[in-house]
Amino acid sequence: MGIDDAIVQLAEKLDAWVDINLDALSSMDQAERVKAVRAALEIIVDLERIKSEGVALVKAVLDNRGAATQDERVATLVRSFEFAAKVSDTLSDEWLDTDGENQVVDLMNDIASQLDATGPGRAALAVLLGHADVGVRASAGAYLVDLMPDRVLPILREIEENEHANSAHFTAHWAILGWECEGKFKARRPD
Repeated sequence: MGIDDAIVQLAEKLDAWVDINLDALSSMDQAERVKAVRAALEIIVDLERIKSEGVALVKAVLDNRGAATQDERVATLVRSFEFAAKVSDTLSDEWLDTDGENQVVDLMNDIASQLDATGPGRAALAVLLGHADVGVRASAGAYLVDLMPDRVLPILREIEENEHANSAHFTAHWAILGWECEGKFKARRPD
């Protein structure tokens, strides 16, 4: 099972915990309240462990610069970006964990920077524009919109129209807005 799947399972476990233990928290029975709180703490500890494992995996890829050919390095960075995009979306959508999401987005920025230092550059992320996971498509599009707007903007606009109130929707929305504002700003600058 992947880390993003494990996080989703923890979210389901939390939902089940709420269904079972919400009444226990307001109960006059202290033993029931303690039992409910312990169960919640176990879920939180599991989430932190899984998050740490995911971040460690991506950091290991970022730190391992000389072990492969450039093509292998680029492929590994693209797979790490894909993984990070899934984890970021899961942390946001399932757990509302903005700190965790921001930590993973920082790693995605590092991945993009490392790709920029390779021959293909961040254009290597274009293979993710057709990914089955809408969050991966949105994240790849956000990192590629300035590089290939004609290809990326239709993808981002489709995501913005079809997704609602989730990470993919917000990523697409802000990428489009940023591109439009930057494009208007560039148009006003004197040459």
